[in-house]
Amino acid sequence: MPVRFVFILLLFLSLSGLRAQDSVRTALQAQLARHPQPDTVRVNQLNELAYVLRGDQPEQTRQLAQEALTLSRKLRYPRGEAMALYGMAVGYDTYAAHSQALPYLEQARKLFTQLNDRAGLAKVTSQIGWYYTQRGDYVPALTYSLQAQQLADKTSDLELRARTKARLGGLYTMMGDFQQGLAAQSATIQLYERINNQEGICRVLNGLGELHRLEGNFERASRYYAKSIRLAQELNNPRLAAQAESNLAAVYVAEGNYDEALNMAYKALTVLVNTQDTEVVAWTQTVLARAYLKQNRIDDALAYGIRARMLSRKIGYREVARDANGILAEAYVAKRNFANAYTYQQQYLAYMDTLTGRNTQRQLALLQYNYGLAEKQTQIALLKKDKALQAEATQRQRQLLVGALIVMVLILGLLFLLYRNNRQKQKANTILQQQKAELQAQRDQTNQALSELKLTQNQLIQSEKMASLGELTAGIAHEIQNPLNFVNNFSEVSVELVQELNDEREKGSDRNDALEAELMTDLSQNLHKIIHHGNRASSIVRGMLEHSRTSNGQKQPTNLNVLSNEYLGLAYHGLRAKDKSFNAELEKELAPDVGLVSINPQDIGRVLLNLFTNAFYAVQQRQKQTGAGYQPRVTLRTERNNKEVIVRVTDNGQGIPEDLQQKIFQPFFTTKPSGQGTGLGLSLAYDIVTKGHGGILSVESRPEEGTTFVIRLPHSS
Repeated sequence: MPVRFVFILLLFLSLSGLRAQDSVRTALQAQLARHPQPDTVRVNQLNELAYVLRGDQPEQTRQLAQEALTLSRKLRYPRGEAMALYGMAVGYDTYAAHSQALPYLEQARKLFTQLNDRAGLAKVTSQIGWYYTQRGDYVPALTYSLQAQQLADKTSDLELRARTKARLGGLYTMMGDFQQGLAAQSATIQLYERINNQEGICRVLNGLGELHRLEGNFERASRYYAKSIRLAQELNNPRLAAQAESNLAAVYVAEGNYDEALNMAYKALTVLVNTQDTEVVAWTQTVLARAYLKQNRIDDALAYGIRARMLSRKIGYREVARDANGILAEAYVAKRNFANAYTYQQQYLAYMDTLTGRNTQRQLALLQYNYGLAEKQTQIALLKKDKALQAEATQRQRQLLVGALIVMVLILGLLFLLYRNNRQKQKANTILQQQKAELQAQRDQTNQALSELKLTQNQLIQSEKMASLGELTAGIAHEIQNPLNFVNNFSEVSVELVQELNDEREKGSDRNDALEAELMTDLSQNLHKIIHHGNRASSIVRGMLEHSRTSNGQKQPTNLNVLSNEYLGLAYHGLRAKDKSFNAELEKELAPDVGLVSINPQDIGRVLLNLFTNAFYAVQQRQKQTGAGYQPRVTLRTERNNKEVIVRVTDNGQGIPEDLQQKIFQPFFTTKPSGQGTGLGLSLAYDIVTKGHGGILSVESRPEEGTTFVIRLPHSS
């Protein structure tokens, strides 16, 4: 979505002069009507009017440019022909018939080169860069855009320089090179200020806001959007204001300010539906759908998600189509309409596959360009080095004779060393025999020490087992003793309450009905507490039995993606049933190549449910501590790596301290408050994964950042 929207902004920036005033357009049309003579003056008027109309009326732009092209060729007027070819290309480009634009641009570029017209050549070269940008071919796009900027900088046309630099800045933003994009956009604003082009400044402010939004700097993005909106209002241009307002609404959604996002998006949409900005309309509809989804207003989210999907598919806006499908999938999951959710999720994944390739191409483009620059610098360095080598050649020849003499001396020295080494080898052999005998004696001592070490090791292992057994026994006693103490205490109090109640009833007419009611209430509360703590003790015993019981279930081929997704939904909706105010962002990255895995689905489902429940508990606790500025998020990822499949469950909760991570899989160890956990869930999950399936269960956590549990299961092709 972000790259596609930068594409829209770049389109607007490249057409910063499109909103010609009606008086200018009317004046040009009047001039053309008053001058029907087929001469160069009419050619220039046709080209000028075509340029003014190019954004709003592409069909008429091409008609005017075609008439200018025919007349200029008849008059043999090359500059008029070049401008007419440029007008034809722009008309097709705006009309979204991009494939027909390039031949006209190449012809125009050839003519402007022959005419040595730098300004015209800069316009055409910049338009060629824009042609490749629309195809996602960023290597030639960047090459032509840089050439256009160099040509424009050699002219005195500040408007041309500003337009080419704005287009270059937008391209850098699309490629993810925010530093270069920021430098280009800042320079563009300075040029527009020099020529007092307030509309151009307004568009660049919007582009800077989008750059910072894509960077993730929402505060700075909001400032630039606000500046753009204020300037658009001063210019009485509601269309420009609406474009910036729709972007600002997206920032509000990202920050969790959903009411402001809805107000801003509706305000923008009211203006945009009356314009030709269909891509911005579709984008704004996804912003509304996302805000409603975050507010759990599912029907409204579905309504705008469907509108955005239909419009984006109609105009070929893939990023919005992808996002709309993702929103619809989440909304139907919330409504428990899993059939529709699955359909839209599949379409979302299909768009993701397509767009991932485009994202990769953008990165490769930047890498290739940087590589080309580095290669040129390397060539320069090699030329300098070659000069230095030639200078050193003479010096080497002088040193050759001296080197020969040195070699002779070295040969004599080597002969002497060989003789001395031979004598030393004889002495060394004698010493070696002595050392060999000593080593044999040391080896015998080492073998004896090794036998003693193994015996000691076995004793240590047995001691460690006994210590672990004692720790487990102590944990069991402690866990069961707590609820039993509560049961005993409340039972004793209940006996006293019954006695008091009997005493009061024996008073006859002097009985105190209010006191009896109070005693009955207290007795009822005590009995409920006895039941609660009795169930607590029962759950501990059941957990102990589950922990000690080996599963006899048979393994069977199971779709791990479907199983994981199912238990993620069960855990989430289970917590939502207890706490209606709780909402979390669910991210799923399910690798399609995981396929069927031979597992016991009941056991692995128990493991997944435990991990998901713990993850939602962690983000719920952090939300209670942090407040409204925190967005709970739980992520499920699956992947296939060589001969194993990997499931990662990640939360952005408080994390687990490093000293507690070593104990997290021990029986009866828990980080939850007393009474909220038995400490057997992760221990049981660990045994199921490692002993029942021959896999690995591990934890990765950083305090204040979150926790990831990783399940690795063997999987043969």
